Order: sequence, then C-alpha cells, then structure tokens
Amino acid sequence: MGFLGVWGLCILFVLLPGILSQDCQRLQLQQVLNRDALKILTDMGGTFPLQCVITRESLHIEPLDLHQLVKRSQAQERIQIVHQTLRHISKIYSRNLGSVTWAREQVENFRLLLDRQLQELETCVRKSGAGSRQKRNSIVLKYFRKLNKFLKQKRFSDCSWEIIRAETRTRLQQLQFITGQLSRSN
Repeated sequence: MGFLGVWGLCILFVLLPGILSQDCQRLQLQQVLNRDALKILTDMGGTFPLQCVITRESLHIEPLDLHQLVKRSQAQERIQIVHQTLRHISKIYSRNLGSVTWAREQVENFRLLLDRQLQELETCVRKSGAGSRQKRNSIVLKYFRKLNKFLKQKRFSDCSWEIIRAETRTRLQQLQFITGQLSRSN
C-alpha cells in the first residue's frame, strides 16, 4: 500500500464517525443556536416581574422534566423530543403577542432562532413509529396544550406571557443539556 493509500485510509478513519452520523452532525450548531435563543429570551424581559407572581400561582401545570423524559431513550428518540419541544415553543411564540412589553425586534430574532434550530434538526429527525417515542411525545404535547390553554384563559396578558417566557427558558436550558449529551455521544 503506497503513501496515498495509507493517507486515504487515515482520512477515512477520521471522517468515518462523521459520515456514519451525518444526519445529526449539526448538534454542536444546535447548542450555539439554543444558547443564543436563551440569551435573547432573557434580554427580552429581564427578571421575572413581581406583579406576575400571583398569576404564576394560577398556573396549575406539572413541570415538563425533559431530563427524565429522555433518561432511558435512544439518541434518535432524544432528537425527536428536542425537535418536538422546539416546534411547540415556536408555535406558542407565533400566537397573540399584542400585550407583551418586549421589544418586537428581540421577539422576531428569538422566533428566527427557533426556526433556524428547527431547520437544523430536520436533517436529524427520522419518521419512525416507535411506541415509546409516541408516548414521550404525547407528554410534551399535553404540556404545551396546557400552556396554550393557560394563555387563552389569561387572555394573552403580559403576565401570562412572562410566565410562558419563564417556562420557555427552563425548557431551553433542559434542551441545551440534552443536545450537549447528544453531541458528545456522536
């Protein structure tokens, strides 16, 4: 085997892991986008307003623990959960934002980052019919349905949006941890 043959073989071994997991090689970019989205979300509204504490107490929703949800799942199922969570967050921020006090430019930048994250994940998502994935996804779906119902009940008030922003921040932090685990395992 000549020098070029050995060199080619070395390159193949270096690139092989990336080739084998090519559909999800953008998980590190996902982390960067998620971090940027978290920063914009925090900058949008700052600290949680004290006048919204009473409204916060009226949110009777069991917190969504994404860490627990992905604990015993395969990488592909984790990616599905990340994707679905981001999709639901994106849908919520496409709702009636008329009462929010946030700068419109920041809201739009946040929405664009969510859309970009979803686009990047599209290459990772495979449409398989695993029953356990559907069960986990139903937990995510129920959680976001309850958040949407809460927004409607509170007539999309500024405090209800602040609560949604706090919930979103928690979910994005959980997603940051999950995508970090996924990118290390790829």
